[in-house]
Amino acid sequence: MRAQRQAIAQHVAKHLFAAEEAVDLAVARIAELNAALPLARLDARLSAAVGQDALIQSANALMLLTETRGRIVATHASLKQAGDDIGLAALSYGDLIKPSRALREVDFRLRTAT
Repeated sequence: MRAQRQAIAQHVAKHLFAAEEAVDLAVARIAELNAALPLARLDARLSAAVGQDALIQSANALMLLTETRGRIVATHASLKQAGDDIGLAALSYGDLIKPSRALREVDFRLRTAT
């Protein structure tokens, strides 16, 4: 039974990792778009009003995908807990280096020098 559960967990993990990669790639591509839009406006010497709605929509899409990424990360954590609950705690299917809880709680915002 354990071998069957391991095989099922590996199958689910494969789909989870594919989803995580797809979301990360989408976040990166939209971020690239968000960077390109104002630079294109500057290069074309257009008014700041030109394309403002498109930039807002693209920025909103990035925010939504960032929220989606957080939900996929939470899904990953929930699946890890489910694996622990059914006795698969010793297995690792993903990245070998995981941030510690302390590191995840660090405030990474920029601060001014004092």
